[in-house]
Amino acid sequence: MKKRVIAITISLVIIIAAFAIVKALPTGKSSGNVNEEIKPTLIEVMFPAKGDVAYHISSTGKIEATERVEIFSEVDGVLLSSARVFKPGKTYKKGETMLQIEVDEFKMTLLSQKSEFITLLTSILPDLKSDYPDSYQTWREYALALDVNKPLPKLPEPKGSQENFFLSGRSVYSTFYNIQSSEERLKKYTITAPYSGIVTATMVEAGKAVRTGTQLGTFINPSKYDLEVTIPLTAMKDVKIGTQAELSSSELDGSWTGKVTRISGDIDEMSQSVKVYIQTSGNDLKEGMYLTANIAMSSIPNSYSLPRKMLNDKDEVFVVENNKLKLKKVNVLMRQGDVAIVEGIDDTQAVMSTVIKNAHDGMPVSIKN
Repeated sequence: MKKRVIAITISLVIIIAAFAIVKALPTGKSSGNVNEEIKPTLIEVMFPAKGDVAYHISSTGKIEATERVEIFSEVDGVLLSSARVFKPGKTYKKGETMLQIEVDEFKMTLLSQKSEFITLLTSILPDLKSDYPDSYQTWREYALALDVNKPLPKLPEPKGSQENFFLSGRSVYSTFYNIQSSEERLKKYTITAPYSGIVTATMVEAGKAVRTGTQLGTFINPSKYDLEVTIPLTAMKDVKIGTQAELSSSELDGSWTGKVTRISGDIDEMSQSVKVYIQTSGNDLKEGMYLTANIAMSSIPNSYSLPRKMLNDKDEVFVVENNKLKLKKVNVLMRQGDVAIVEGIDDTQAVMSTVIKNAHDGMPVSIKN
């Protein structure tokens, strides 16, 4: 039994020793050259041209109607049947009646005021004839011409301060101006379109009673819109009143033109940007749409245009020198869309234009024809 254990032990030692010797031997696959040559990566390059690079500023905003009216009632009363058609989407021409409020009671009150005014003038005519004979005929003709169904004409001019005091003392002026005030109020019972436009919101129905200050609806002019965008403060030297802009939508085909009509007087402290208002028009435009404005700026001299994908987060690009990549720092002057405008490279330098995930400084490359 003891001899058998010894034999097994010797056999295990021999097997382990043989395995170690085989492991230590070089394999047949080795070429014997430790520093194998690394195959260069095939890339594409570009040679940027130095010159005056044009660029533009892009900014997106929402359009609102330039002419927009929130309609409120300035009198009390009941809305008449015209309110049935006062609905969103209804169009009106300038001066056309949009809403009417029941006015009969107020109109009767105004007629009564005018009648009392005629009575007042008639009562002072004898005194005018005796005290101010030069003015009597003028005031008599004025009183005879009054019509309670027509607006009051302008009062005759008094011929002196004494006549003026006399008329004031008889309440001629105060009565006249009270009637004029009522005549202006009478106009507010009929609401007309201030310009040709369209109703975008309504808050009332026919037969409903409204009070002074009740909001009735919203009315806009759909032929002119303002687009509010923000422009970096650094670019404001090229943006002035009248600057042209090209507008586009991500939802609709085509483009529109506009021009800067207003520039905000302050800046946003957080973004260091300025609000700019661009006026535009178009049949396909609707209030609330988002448009992107492209404003052409002055060209940047002695610069280069590169795809932004070629720059890393440290503003570096890969150039090719002696068939190897080399990181080169550039000065980024402007970024717009997929392009970066830079300086700090030479016309003769080949800039890698292929995106390689594991590219690094010193990496062997081969330029693709």
